[in-house]
Amino acid sequence: IKGIKVRVLTANEQNSGKGKELSKEMELFSAWKEGVIKNSWHAYWIAKELEWFSSLGANLKNFRVRQHTAKERSHYSSDTWDIEYNFPMGWRELQGFANRGDFDLSQHEKFSGKSLEVNDPKYGKVLPDVVCEPSLGVERAFLVFMLESLSFDKARDNFVLKLSPKLAPVKVAVFPIVKNDQSAVKFAREIFKGLKKKFGAVVYDESGSIGRRYARNDEIGTPFCVTIDAQSLEDKSVTIRERDSTHQVRVSSEELAPKLSQLLNQEMEFERAGKRVR
Repeated sequence: IKGIKVRVLTANEQNSGKGKELSKEMELFSAWKEGVIKNSWHAYWIAKELEWFSSLGANLKNFRVRQHTAKERSHYSSDTWDIEYNFPMGWRELQGFANRGDFDLSQHEKFSGKSLEVNDPKYGKVLPDVVCEPSLGVERAFLVFMLESLSFDKARDNFVLKLSPKLAPVKVAVFPIVKNDQSAVKFAREIFKGLKKKFGAVVYDESGSIGRRYARNDEIGTPFCVTIDAQSLEDKSVTIRERDSTHQVRVSSEELAPKLSQLLNQEMEFERAGKRVR
């Protein structure tokens, strides 16, 4: 995988006592080509995991990959690298990648007395290598995404959880501007039912002021809020509000579901979703 750049800290740099100063950003493909990471598949799986974190909104500037020194490397591994994250308490392991080679199969052969070699048309009888053993804990990954996403917005005077739409537990919130306008409430519930059927993780909220409803959804990470007002009853249009910018655009109710689908899949910039109203 090309294009995945991250800080790299080798065992030699750590042994020199200047690991912090010598750590440098490298493309992992280059790290393999230059022999820093010995095995191409080892580099591939490290890059693949970093790509996954990046695709879900994590900033790779807060990550590094660190090679185990000989003293800490496990007996079964010929080379081990950790993905580490710069937590508030400092750099901590997030995921480990051990190159176990043929250790497991050779041990089975040794103690069972049975050959586990396979016939390869090019190389003859070989014992397959188990190149990479990745180990990732869900709790640590969850903490990373929370740290990357949660911040206090002084202008709004509330916390905002800027989760990727792929991770947001609620995708869309729907509410009428005025809850005692029965026509608006009826239309809002129709919109809600349609979106609920399509996206599943959709909520309806008519409790409290519109500002408090926005704030509640900002705090739980809802990417988009759909509001129904007096104009909605006239022309069947609705307003979509984006969580991160608080910008709003107006779209027809017929276009709403397709536009939200594109926005949630990050296939469209928000400003292009409809007519800007705020």
